[in-house]
This record gives sequence, structure tokens and C-alpha cells, in this order.
Amino acid sequence: RAAVRRAASATVVRCPNGRQPRYYAPLCAISQANAIHCASCVGLANSGILRPSSYLPQSNNNNSIQATRHLSSGIPQPTIDAQSIQDAIAERAHEMSEQLAANGYFSCTHFLSRAAIEILRNQSVELRKKGRYEPSWSEKVRDDGTVERFDKEGVYACEPDGQDYYDAPDLITYMSVLIQTLPAVLNGQQPTADLNLSNASFNAKLAVTSPGGSKYPLHIDNPQGLAVGDTRKLTCILYLNPDYKESDGGELRIFLKSGDGDKLETIDLTPEGGRILMFFSDEIPHEVLATAPNGAKDDASLDRYALTVWIPTTNVAALHNESSQFCDLKDLAFP
Repeated sequence: RAAVRRAASATVVRCPNGRQPRYYAPLCAISQANAIHCASCVGLANSGILRPSSYLPQSNNNNSIQATRHLSSGIPQPTIDAQSIQDAIAERAHEMSEQLAANGYFSCTHFLSRAAIEILRNQSVELRKKGRYEPSWSEKVRDDGTVERFDKEGVYACEPDGQDYYDAPDLITYMSVLIQTLPAVLNGQQPTADLNLSNASFNAKLAVTSPGGSKYPLHIDNPQGLAVGDTRKLTCILYLNPDYKESDGGELRIFLKSGDGDKLETIDLTPEGGRILMFFSDEIPHEVLATAPNGAKDDASLDRYALTVWIPTTNVAALHNESSQFCDLKDLAFP
């Protein structure tokens, strides 16, 4: 895994409260003190707004996220409203929880507006122009327990962090709000209460799959779990393809049990802009089908962008739980 990029520059310094989470550098909000502040000191209040840390000047305005956006002239402000992201999560909380518990996944379209998706895609493209992406690779576990690395041809990825705020403020804002909001929301719903999702640490990946047939092989995001100290439980993907057409391909195919229980059936989900998809990282086999198989490899309009955030659990019993209805999917998918 690529080394974590630290949030630091000549004029922007790390928050003194900043801590290194288990998986990744803290995401940050920009404060009045012109410092990058980590999630441990700038969080989400019960009212759904960002709150300044105790050593920052306090505001009497508790009704608007603008209370924490007294930014210096050289720091960009995000266009996307954090409250709209929180509302999108809250409105679907019960449905998310029920579908995850019953089916192992949840998906809906129009999670964010087309305008928001266009902004996020443009910033993703900007990061690529800045050289932030590298050829993507993954790992699979052989039958003998050894791990094999394999490259994903035509797939490029980066791990966005606080230093990317200047080029992609809305991407960082979306990730920060999702991480701070979603775990508490799902933990508060009865069907998913035992997941004990955590916002103390996370993984994130921004990936682009090139046209001309690029794809991901069948895999499980967290196949080894505690054996390698990986506590990722929930995969959350937001698709950033506002002009997607059916002929563009690139569907994510999920493998689930069929009605008779001893065979697999598949569900294909299009990567259309605004779709959010969540599934259990340690249990659900999936693959990405060929992206724009008939498209030119250099046609940037056909690039398939996806922003993935992985959320861990503090309940180790929830990982690869043999009593889970999804526990044997890996055996069916990888006989």
C-alpha cells in the first residue's frame, strides 16, 4: 500500500491534536487558525454541523456549517454543502440498515445531485493531472495461505488525504462527512447495531478504470481480517460518472446466494453518477465488468471514476462470523 501522504506545507501545519489512526492519515477541515485539523478535534455535533475544537474561537452560530468556514483568502472553500450529505444519509438510514442486514449490500441512485457529482469528478480528474494516481494492484490469498499480488491493467488509483484539500476540497469534505456520520447512523439502527462501526480510522481509494475493456477480477475486499490486523467491515462506493450510458459497461457484479442456497446468483449495478453502494467488506464477493469494451482507450469521457471509503469495526466478532448468513459466500465463489 502506498505510503500515507502527510498534510503539511510552509503555511499549513498539522493540528496539535492530530493522531495517526490505524489505517490512514486523519481527514481534515480547514480552520480559522489556518491549520489542518484532524477528525479527532473537528467532528460532527448532534445538530449535524461541524464544530470547532476547544482551542479555536467559538461561534454563536449553531445552525450553519459556515460557523467553521472563516477561511483565509488562499484556502479554497468546498462547494458541496456538508448538511446535504448528512441529510442524504439520515433519510436512508433505516433502509440502509435493513438491506445490509438482509442482503449484505445496499444501493441507491441519486444519493447526491448531478451538480455535486460533476464537481467531485472534475476534482478527481484534477488530481490525476497532478500525478496523484498510480497503477492499481490488489492481493489474493492462495489455497496454501500465501498472498499473491496482481496488477489491475488499465486501472489507476490514489489515496486522497488532507494535503489534497487544495485541489479537491469537495472530495475531502464528502469523505470527512461520510466517515463522521455513517458509522453512528448505522450503529443506531437495530439491524446493524452489532456492527460497531468506527470513525476513528478508515481507508479510502479514488480509482479510475480506463475504457477499452479494463476490469477488476473477482475478489473480497477484506479476505484475511484479523489474521493480518484488517478490521474493515463496510465498503462504501460513490460513483462519479454523471454522463454514464448503459453501453459504457463497468458494472459492479455482486455474488449472493441463490434461492436454493447452494448456488450463486449475481446482481449487476451500474456505476452511474450519484449511485452509492455499500456492502460487507469481509464477506461479499464482487468484480467489475469490462469498462466501455468498445470505447477508445484514450477517450477520457469514458473513464469510470469511483470513490471508495472503507469503514472498520471495533467488534472483532463481526468479522468473518461463521454464524453470518453470508459467511460461506467466499467458499461458493472460490471453490
